[in-house]
Amino acid sequence: MVDYISHALGDASKDAAVLLYSPAFDPFLEDLMKNADRVFYFDSGPRAAPRIVAKALPKTQKDQTTLEAFS
Repeated sequence: MVDYISHALGDASKDAAVLLYSPAFDPFLEDLMKNADRVFYFDSGPRAAPRIVAKALPKTQKDQTTLEAFS
């Protein structure tokens, strides 16, 4: 079954770009790419821990004021 899909994707790629997405690299995706002319694999790099701006720059909160009409 995978061979039929792989050949169908190969035929479709002659007329248009074929894009497959998978959240992780798996054996099924590897089987689909057997007939591919080119394969691009993108991997996201390590993510930095999110930081809270209020803790990083505490003096900016002291300088802020509210408008009297809206308080």
